[in-house]
Formats: sequence, structure tokens, C-alpha cells
Amino acid sequence: MPQMQSNVTWFPAALLMALATLSGCGRVEWNDDLEYPDRTSSIVVLDKPPDQAPPGFPLPGRPAVVPEWLTARGVTLLNPASMSEKPWSDNWKNTLHDELISHFATPGKPRLGAPDAPALTVLANELGLTESKLAEGARLYRRLCVQCHGMSGDGVGASSAWLSPAPRDLRTGDFKFISTAEHKLPSGFQPLKARPRHEDLVRSLRSGLEGTSMPSFALLGDESLEAIAAYVLHLSIRGELEFTVMNGALRQDRETLQLVTKSPEQEELIRYKRLLSTTLEWEDPEADVDDFVAKQSSPSIKAYAEKYIDRVLREYIAANKNPLPVPAYPYPENQPLPATSITAGHTLFKAQCVNCHADYGRQSDLRFDIWGSVVRPANLTQSQYKGGRRPVDLYYRIARGIPPCAMPKANLGDTDPGRAGWDLVNFLQALPHPDQLPSDVREQVYGPSRIKLGANP
Repeated sequence: MPQMQSNVTWFPAALLMALATLSGCGRVEWNDDLEYPDRTSSIVVLDKPPDQAPPGFPLPGRPAVVPEWLTARGVTLLNPASMSEKPWSDNWKNTLHDELISHFATPGKPRLGAPDAPALTVLANELGLTESKLAEGARLYRRLCVQCHGMSGDGVGASSAWLSPAPRDLRTGDFKFISTAEHKLPSGFQPLKARPRHEDLVRSLRSGLEGTSMPSFALLGDESLEAIAAYVLHLSIRGELEFTVMNGALRQDRETLQLVTKSPEQEELIRYKRLLSTTLEWEDPEADVDDFVAKQSSPSIKAYAEKYIDRVLREYIAANKNPLPVPAYPYPENQPLPATSITAGHTLFKAQCVNCHADYGRQSDLRFDIWGSVVRPANLTQSQYKGGRRPVDLYYRIARGIPPCAMPKANLGDTDPGRAGWDLVNFLQALPHPDQLPSDVREQVYGPSRIKLGANP
């Protein structure tokens, strides 16, 4: 029954896309002057997973994020409209709007880096985010992607409410399926976010996301996929800057509120310094925020925007240069999966993975991801992998985790972590196929009541 539900969800999405393409609906062009819409949806501040699970999945035709479910579980939601409640916040909002146009221009004629910030343009070009590539990516995006992901990348396109899982909201800069190693910058300090490598984005476009409405776009060819990936980064960095400034203006964390309560007349400066601190200290923990602010005539969102975009671009550049090392497969190639390896992987799975993938994922509890959407850890007996089914894709998930879903990386030990990682991969590959499991493992996974080996789990 779950498998049937997945197929029913996918079919209308594929049909919608095919009809849109055949009818020309996806070929509508945008005027170069048309601006990205300002964010109006709630900002979800999910610093840690709520103690209480969501009551279910949203009903079809409803938004993916249900504010009532989140607030009932103590999750903070910030309303962008409330930025106008402070005497200084309209200036922040208007300056942010101007900076977003200056650095990212419009959907019809996108760029990354304002004309008066050439250093950002250099960094953007290093990432391949040239104006010509962004223009081609934008053209393809509005033809093939906007109906699901929306003009601004908010994940609320025309068909989004009828898709499960919902299309990704790109505006927070968070991505699930990454192959980037944990690394440090030349300065010696680690980036604050787990960034995908460019090839991670291209792979998702080329292969699609199995079990979702995201299809494969492999037929477009490499150049087109590269262009779409570049435009996705453009939307993501733009949305992340917007998200960060709004969050800074509205944040309700304890330290900020304590400082504001103590000196309410200094709220704008307090919030600006808090906003700056993580960006200035990103490369230099000894950075003097007060000194930086003293050199400005007033709290400047323009100065912050340039600093923040610079940081994000450098993080992506660093991520591209630091792929997760994949150890050599320790068993004979082109041979059946070794029973001893499957058993070792099963032991590791029971020690680390069952808290989330209960009953091997068949009884996993619902939970919220970082966007505030409802998710369920995968049923690993079904052989359905959103992040790719190649053995190396499974290894990436094990060794890197899925940060936006709070899936941690596995603890593979110090003795032989490479072998342990591949043992877990081998177990996961064999898990959906009872006849490939050693008899003792098969009985633990499927029980003695199974009559026919290899039947659908």
C-alpha cells in the first residue's frame, strides 16, 4: 500500500510536467524588469527538533508547512510582516530590498554581485555563476522548474500543494544530499553550514529524486544541467541573505532579548551587531564587531549584505575543493555481497540507526525537518533512495548524514572506518532482498513467519 501511494503521487506530477511542456505553458518569458517577490511566508526557527512529533502529513492541496503544528510544539515562527513594527525596521526592509536587486537583479536578467562590488563578481565567476550561465539557467528554470519550486525558489509553485513530498524551499541555503567533507578554510576555521558541491546539485538534476515528484532531466545534456544548477545557487544565496537579515531583525533568542530588554533604545544596534558577529567571526574569531560598526555612520545592511554574500560564495568554493574521501571497496569486485560484511553492517545498523529507522524504517516516527515540513525516515526495506542508489550515494549518506533532517553521520569507529562504512552499505543494499541476507539476519529483519523468500517486504 505505501508503494502504491508513492506511485499515485508521482504520476500526476509527471503528467503535469509533460502537459506543461507539450502545451508550451512552461515557455512563458518574464519581462526583464519583473522583480522577485519579497518574502511573506513565516521564518521557521528550528534550532533543535521538537520533543513532540507532528500529528500527520498535511492534507493534499494544503501548504507543506503547518504553522499551527509547529507553534503547538514550541517552534518559533517569525512573521516578515512584523518587521514594520519597529521604527528602524522599515529602513532595514527597504535597504534589504534594494540590496537584493543590486546583487541578484531580476528573474528575467539575473546576476550575482552588484556592479559596485567587483570582488563578489570574481568569486561568483569562480563558481561558474556568470551572467550568461545564469541567464540560460533562468530560462530553463522558468520552463521546467517554476511550476513546482516557484519564482523565488520558495517551493510554492502552482502545482506544489498537490505534491508529496513538497518541492524544496531553496531560500535557506540548506541541501540534503551532499558529498562534501568536513573541512577547514585556509584561515583554519570551519564553515558554519554544510554546503553541497556543484556536482551534487547536477547529480540531483540528472538523476531526479527517487520517490518524489522531482524527475530526471538527464536528456537536457550537461551544459543545460550546469546552467540550472548555477541558477539554483543564485536563488539559494539570494534567499539565504533575505532569510538571514529578516531573522536578525525579528529573532527571539534569549541572549538577544536580554540585551534588548536591558537597553531597548539600542535595539537596532544590538540586532545589527548580533547579525554581524557570525559573519565577521566566520574567518576570524578575534574579529572586533564594535570596531567594524564604529567605521560606519549607522548600522548598514548594505555593508552586511556584501560581507554575507562574500562568506557564502567562499564556503561554496571551499566545498567544491573538498570532496568527501571514499575509501576503496575492501571486498572482491563483481562478486555477491559478502555474508560476513552484511552481518557486520547489520550489527552497526542496530547500534546506531534503529532509533530513527525503527523496524528498519517500517515504523519510523514522523518528524519535522529544518524547513518545518513533515518527514519520515526512509523505510529501508523498500529499496527507494531519494539521494541516489549507487553504493557511493549510500556511503555519502552514512559518512556525511543528512543535516537538514537531523540525520547524523554514522560513527564508523577508529579501527577501520572505511570497511565499517562499506559493511553498512552492503547491508543496506541487501536489506530489501531477503534472499541476499544471511539466515540469522533475515530472521531478525523479516521474522520466521515469512513463507516465500523474496516476497515484497
